Amino acid sequence: MTWAFRRRGVVVGAAFCVLAVSAEGARRLSFDTDVLTLLPHDGRVIPAFRSFLSTFGSLDQLYVVFTAPDGYAIADYSDRIDAWTDRLRKAPEIDRLDAGIPDRSRDFGWLADRQLLLLRDERLDRALDRLQPDGLTAAVAKTRDLLTLPSSRVSDLVRQDPAGLFEITREAFGERALTAVSEDGYVTPDGSSRLIMAHPSRPPYDAEFSRALDLRLRTIAAEEKADEKGEDASLPPLRVQFAGGHRIAVETEAFVRRESIMNTVGSLALILPLLYLLFRSPWLVVVGSLPSALSLIAVLGAYGFAGVTLSAAATGSAAMLFGLGVDGVVLLYASHRLALAEGLTPRDAVEAIAGPSTSMLLGMWTTAATFYGLMFVDFPSLQELGRLVGHSMVICGLATLLLVPATLPRKPQRQSGRPLVLPRLAAWIQRYRPSIIGAAIAVTVVLALAASRLHVNPTLERLRSVTDAAQLETRIASMFGLPGEVSVVIAKGPDLEALLVTNERLTSRLARDVPTLRVEAPTALLPSVASQASAASQVQRSGLTPASVRASLAAAADHAGFRSDAFDGFTARLPRLLDPRQRLSYDGYVAHGLGDLVGRFVSHGAREWTIATYIFPRNAGELTAIQQAVDAIDPSQTLTGLQLVNRELSRKFLPQFVKGLAIGTGIVLLLIVFAFRDWRLCALALIPTAAGLVWTAGLLALAHVELDLFALFAVVSFVGIGVDYGIHLVHRYRERGDAVQTVSELSPVILAAAGITFLGYGTLINSSYPPLRSIGVVSAVSVSALAVASVFLLPALMMRTRKS
Repeated sequence: MTWAFRRRGVVVGAAFCVLAVSAEGARRLSFDTDVLTLLPHDGRVIPAFRSFLSTFGSLDQLYVVFTAPDGYAIADYSDRIDAWTDRLRKAPEIDRLDAGIPDRSRDFGWLADRQLLLLRDERLDRALDRLQPDGLTAAVAKTRDLLTLPSSRVSDLVRQDPAGLFEITREAFGERALTAVSEDGYVTPDGSSRLIMAHPSRPPYDAEFSRALDLRLRTIAAEEKADEKGEDASLPPLRVQFAGGHRIAVETEAFVRRESIMNTVGSLALILPLLYLLFRSPWLVVVGSLPSALSLIAVLGAYGFAGVTLSAAATGSAAMLFGLGVDGVVLLYASHRLALAEGLTPRDAVEAIAGPSTSMLLGMWTTAATFYGLMFVDFPSLQELGRLVGHSMVICGLATLLLVPATLPRKPQRQSGRPLVLPRLAAWIQRYRPSIIGAAIAVTVVLALAASRLHVNPTLERLRSVTDAAQLETRIASMFGLPGEVSVVIAKGPDLEALLVTNERLTSRLARDVPTLRVEAPTALLPSVASQASAASQVQRSGLTPASVRASLAAAADHAGFRSDAFDGFTARLPRLLDPRQRLSYDGYVAHGLGDLVGRFVSHGAREWTIATYIFPRNAGELTAIQQAVDAIDPSQTLTGLQLVNRELSRKFLPQFVKGLAIGTGIVLLLIVFAFRDWRLCALALIPTAAGLVWTAGLLALAHVELDLFALFAVVSFVGIGVDYGIHLVHRYRERGDAVQTVSELSPVILAAAGITFLGYGTLINSSYPPLRSIGVVSAVSVSALAVASVFLLPALMMRTRKS
């Protein structure tokens, strides 16, 4: 510290250089808004969920909702929506698009010629019956009614499928059960809105891609708006909204960046006035945040140059560091003022605060140790948070050690007031220490009992951000009847045919055990070779031939009053429809432009195939039945999905929490034992932390606060924060040998530090990101409890303990 005091130019210049270089690196930072980065790497369900998303893309679609103004129907805007659809389909960021109407850009005729191979059992019997004379007569008569609708699409469908085979095939597909699927697409029952679903080529957690997609959508919107001005202006503007994971990612990243700045600025706006109010020192206001700012920017700059992507949860570290790092500056400044008040020169005063600087450095490094404990838990974002804050606290301790003496005035200055001490508080604690200890014990017992009712919700839903796009997606689901919770059965292997055979066994088992369950299986589009051979054999046994069906159709058409050529399109494909040699294959889908259709279920990697079966359970009982069916058919397959991910998170939570807490606490203990080498002093330093955390848990339970994963793991960090207060008091007590004097000198510093930490973390309470908000709530209660335990309980115990 004396070296830094003498060479302030070198210290300040080096700090400025580090700041300038690091600021450039910090500008290169990018943020990862994907909630999946919060998930553990180990386990069975969670890795399978990650594998599913990487293989088949995200479950998130891009939802484009068109809403007509009041008094108008969405059908009035069909031309404008068609123009939107064309532009979206041509966008390079879009893989495929579902407008709810037939897509003529792909060869569905190839699939239609083989549609009987998609059917089996009762559905195939019904389809073959419809090709018999009686069945055709009834089906053609029914199509007569459909032709009364003023739609060219319906007319084309009737001519290509007079027997109504598409209706039966659609049942086998398990198509999404939207509320209203018409010839005009996915339309709400009141006809006011229409939905288009697009599948982007990259998942939402690719932040750069999500931004590019968002720019593409805004460009299309601007082009459409310009085109509308050149057209008939009789229709008012159409409202267009976007939702889905990609839009949520863009909005989340935007407010994460905004809040990272607002939290930092808000922390300083609250902390710096508090410092001036307490100490009346412009120097402390100016210098107080410098070590924290320097350490944070240095670490962020290193991350930026290294190309590290930070998760949204780590952005709250700025507010944390200003709350934690200023404590050390306050401690050294208060000690310096005490030394000056004792008549020491500025240089001697710097030498006199060498003892408090040891306490400061130990306190910061114990805080860093608790955050480093998070690096050993199986939650990637918490590991990242532990590294970021841990590294920053280590650097902050060194920066405080150098910047404080380097910036202190060299000449004696007139003090703005007396040193901040509280002798009356120390005397009051000494007088009532039995009552204080007794009350603390009683409160601890009561709150420990209450803490048993503390509720933890470790599900992903608690970790999702709430943005306009997320709220819109919820409304879309109810408006259009989109499917709800989805589970996925993942199967992998080198032989696709073997996977398909097993999948057929699984779907049959599910149909038997849970007959009302909705299942979308790969074998609905790509049956096994054996199933296709069985279906072809059944068609052949039916005795149907192109000639017989053609004759029956002609008679049915004549009876219904159709022209003789009305169904030429259907009769032309009868030879292919009834050909027993026809087969469906993965390569066939791809070759005819239908790779995206089968690609939702089947993926071919370098060495193995992966198939996905989508299942929509309605309750926990159905989910249990699904798991039992999967285990019975093939235990190597994995059932995954958000419900199961949440279950696995719940199981992993307690062991991971205990692990992180134990490691962080263990490192802290080693540091304290190394520093004090006295078990009684070590125990005293830890008492405020133990009592404060018990009080915190009890108070949160009594307030019915529901905690998420981040809120609980934030408790790990407060082990270090609470120990800081204990270390400062015990270290000064060992130096002074007088507990009353120690309390008088350090209790205001502890209270000021607690207020700083409270304000630093407290800004997170208003965060729009739920994990940061949870950290803010827990932090506010924790730091208050720790401050009370440190300022009242620990001094009362020290006054009963004779210094060795």
